[in-house]
Amino acid sequence: MYPLTRALTNVERLARASKLQRFLAHPVRYTWAILFRQLVYPRTRRPAYQKVETFFGLPMRVALPAATDIYLTGGKSHDSEIRLARFLIQNLKPGDQFLDIGAHFGYFTLLAAKLVGTSGRVLAFEASSINFSLLQENTAGIEPISCFQRALSDQEGTLTFYQFPIQFSEYNSRDITQYQHEPWFRKYAPEKITVPAVTIDFIVKQEELTPKIIKIDVEGGELQVIKGGAQTWSGVAPIIVMEYLAPTRLNATHQQALLILQQSGYETFAINTAGALIPCPEPEHYLKINKLDSDNLVLRKS
Repeated sequence: MYPLTRALTNVERLARASKLQRFLAHPVRYTWAILFRQLVYPRTRRPAYQKVETFFGLPMRVALPAATDIYLTGGKSHDSEIRLARFLIQNLKPGDQFLDIGAHFGYFTLLAAKLVGTSGRVLAFEASSINFSLLQENTAGIEPISCFQRALSDQEGTLTFYQFPIQFSEYNSRDITQYQHEPWFRKYAPEKITVPAVTIDFIVKQEELTPKIIKIDVEGGELQVIKGGAQTWSGVAPIIVMEYLAPTRLNATHQQALLILQQSGYETFAINTAGALIPCPEPEHYLKINKLDSDNLVLRKS
């Protein structure tokens, strides 16, 4: 996996570079992307679609301005996402199974498919109809991947879901009250849709899965997802990667989700810059001392 690690380091280098350095790396692309984000999109609110090659060698069609970082660097550039990518590179092997819950355009879905190969399986779940169309396009013909326009919850049925215009599509959620204080919220009202919902336990049983890693990034719906996996946590016991918010972002449901997993025998870890796990028994303290408002936590049984 050394070539992938080296390529990810290049993504990290560009992500941390100055604006001038990023411009010099891709002058035409950088200029166009920034002008589009700042001048064109606020007026038209229509995304621009571009095809890029990811750092792991698979092509991906992205919608700007939402995926400007992938367009400019070949990867998701937030520090937490770089550390998560490094963790996956080190821990997913050929033949493994991976669930991507909240797959967005399919970045981590595609990375997982590269790592598990044709002998593995990758299941991607995305509730937003807008994001799902890109997810399908990006994963078409890639053998290990199966995509589902489903929400994961604590029971089967349907639920109300809100999807924002493309610039804020990573905030799509079943609970939009968490964003009502944001300055962009009133300008970019979400669309209300109804989506089918299933549980992790149902999916694991129906697809006869033994997932090694389940990534959960559902913008406030984590508690329902965790409640819907009780049998999976006690039986298969996969590694769980879950976005966890700081108390300043109203993380009560994240605390409850974490408690359920801890009561099921899971221990909590953070991912360091090398992609390795470090014990994180007090996530709020960890976020505070590192000045983070959120991070990807890893939960694993001993």
